[in-house]
Amino acid sequence: MRKIYALVLSVSLLAGLLACVPSEVNPQESFDPVEVTLQALDATATAQHTQELPSPEPSPTPTEIISSPTTLPTATESPTPKPTTIVFQGFLEQFRLYRAWWLDGKTYFYFLNAGIDFTMFATADDFDLVCEQDPDNLTGMICVAESRIEEDEMDFVFYLDQEHEIAVHEASFNAQLMDNIVYHHQFDCPDRGKNVSCESEYRLYDGRCYYAHTCYDACGLYYSRDNLPKVYREFQGFTGPCN
Repeated sequence: MRKIYALVLSVSLLAGLLACVPSEVNPQESFDPVEVTLQALDATATAQHTQELPSPEPSPTPTEIISSPTTLPTATESPTPKPTTIVFQGFLEQFRLYRAWWLDGKTYFYFLNAGIDFTMFATADDFDLVCEQDPDNLTGMICVAESRIEEDEMDFVFYLDQEHEIAVHEASFNAQLMDNIVYHHQFDCPDRGKNVSCESEYRLYDGRCYYAHTCYDACGLYYSRDNLPKVYREFQGFTGPCN
């Protein structure tokens, strides 16, 4: 009897609970509270993202800049100064080359009886020279080449300008810069180089003067040097010093 009463009571409670369920809910569909919460969060995030995206701004149109040409001032040419005119009345009488030598890679030519007081320019064969008055001998002139020259007979041309356009004098001189010394070693002895003495002879061949120097020492013949021509037409005798 008690079991029947308990069964009736359970059926009555179950009927009451079913009466409390809302009519809109479909008893066949299951309700998942976690899924509902996720869908709500996803909808909120989508709405916020849509509001935060900035609307595209229009690209600025480039402005073309046209620069007006700048007018430059016209350059004014300065007049070229005219060189000072040098009055040259010629070298003095008996103008000649006295000697030539080397020093510090340069070649020096010393001329007697020049009588200049200004800078001159010259060429010796293919070499350029600059000439100045000798401060210790006002009639002397020293010409310098910037290289070592090893020649004897040379043709000189003297100019008033550095461009070599105004030639005022031409002459040929024997510079004796060629190393043509001959040593006579067959006469060597322990006293070589002692008591040296030299003899010089000057000869005329075809109107030109040539030299022959011979030196002796305690051993005998020491060395000699000459510029005698190998080919000539006429020997015209002996003359005074010409070197």
